[in-house]
Amino acid sequence: MTKLTVDASVVIASLLPDEPHRDPALRLLSQFLLDDLKLLTVPLLKYEVTNAIWRALKISRTKPSDAERALREFEFMSIPENQVSCIETLKIAHLYDRSAYDSAYLALAQAQKAPLVTADKKLYNALKDKFDYLLWVEDF
Repeated sequence: MTKLTVDASVVIASLLPDEPHRDPALRLLSQFLLDDLKLLTVPLLKYEVTNAIWRALKISRTKPSDAERALREFEFMSIPENQVSCIETLKIAHLYDRSAYDSAYLALAQAQKAPLVTADKKLYNALKDKFDYLLWVEDF
């Protein structure tokens, strides 16, 4: 079974209807929910997703009832969380000049040999030719 690391950009794309990469994100997460694919992530994911939903609510991009529905859907996904080394996260952040947040997902992908699937175009474009374990959500 294919094993992948997933970041917040993919999950958020699946939860908010106006996200540009919603369809491929939904396909990926559907395969996970059907047990056709193994996904993993870092504990940070739940806070990034909650923050993105809160920001969407704050700017009236979504309604309170839709925000709560989105978070219930996210909690139902139960994507397994894996800890990563702070030292490895720091090394990756320094090497690739990325935030510790992005680097935590990258460190997990590297440690688990489970490519990171992202819908974050800036991250993907910055590292697509430098980091071996990185996939664009629409290429999966």
